[in-house]
Amino acid sequence: MVKVAIVCGAGVVSGKEIMALELAKGLRDTGCEVEVVTSFWGDREFLGRLQDENLRAHIMRLGFISATLSLECLRMTAHQMLFWPGLSLTYKRFLSEVRPTKIVHTNWQHALLLWPFLNCERDIFWVHELVPKKPQYIRLFRALSRRLCEFVAVSQATATSLTRIGIPKHKVRVIYNGVRDSSGGSPHLTPSSFPVFGIVGQVGPWKGHEDLFQAFAEVMPSHPEAQLHIFGRGSLEYEEYLRRNAVQLGIEQNVTWHGFVKDCDKIYNRMDVIVIPSRCEESFGLTAVEASYCAIPAIASRRGGLPEIIDDGVTGCLFEAGDIRQLAQSILTLSGNVDLRKQMGEHARKRSMSLFSHDRFVQEFCEILELKYRNVATINRVE
Repeated sequence: MVKVAIVCGAGVVSGKEIMALELAKGLRDTGCEVEVVTSFWGDREFLGRLQDENLRAHIMRLGFISATLSLECLRMTAHQMLFWPGLSLTYKRFLSEVRPTKIVHTNWQHALLLWPFLNCERDIFWVHELVPKKPQYIRLFRALSRRLCEFVAVSQATATSLTRIGIPKHKVRVIYNGVRDSSGGSPHLTPSSFPVFGIVGQVGPWKGHEDLFQAFAEVMPSHPEAQLHIFGRGSLEYEEYLRRNAVQLGIEQNVTWHGFVKDCDKIYNRMDVIVIPSRCEESFGLTAVEASYCAIPAIASRRGGLPEIIDDGVTGCLFEAGDIRQLAQSILTLSGNVDLRKQMGEHARKRSMSLFSHDRFVQEFCEILELKYRNVATINRVE
């Protein structure tokens, strides 16, 4: 039987970890044996999800290595290197016992830790971040290119960041992330009479929550009934700062905090518009796809891979990152037009079913991994 290993450290569960789970389940459904190498560190949420799905996990001391020369980053890198000899022995034993046909790495730090074991005919790097055009990253990724058979980018923006630092084009392939239909076949096609906006994911300065709060405050005089729901968690200090910010802006009564919610149905079942006001270069924008399956349009910053998901004016609205006025105008436009929200949501669903389907995602990965793809859903219908 063909064996594929996925190396995913997963200190926390975000888009990369969710897609690693989707890939593992999808490959298993095609008849492949899947082994997941994950980290000793973190909140263990990823490990719990692997166990829920009956996916075999190998826990190793995969930790933090930094390309940044700050004192704290150097301290964490030195701490990880103390465990490198034990990690090497554990991983070597894993390779000897499991003998994976292909290995998919999801993090450059962990690929670097496992450098002596990389094989240019077996190891693939699945790239979930836009790579900065900085000397240290150029040297690192060019060196990795000589030890890996291919780079799989989650978006054209990610692929461009790789070729821009000198990775040969023939070694880079784009495979868009694909998720299962989170609506269960019953999309949310009847928007609320009063608009419910939502932001989903990690709570941190780079995600643009502050920008969204400011824009929402500008909208409130025209639409005092509008609601903002926040799904996700961050540091206690930053969450407290945001709560104080909401009070100062006078929007605290219209903001609902949900914390981390695992079930997509509970996230999207009452949402009318998802907002992704990222200040950073998002490599993909998984939450926009998840929401689109529920016929929910998106408002997002024009960063990274987000414009590849959202068709501006058709499936949602794009704005320049950090431009509060543009963001507020997009919220105003969708707040006051139920028909437009519904129309955009329907277009978003159709677009995602065409471009970001789970079956397409698994099939393209099977091609990369040189596996025979079986459409399990089709087989089950025939049987």
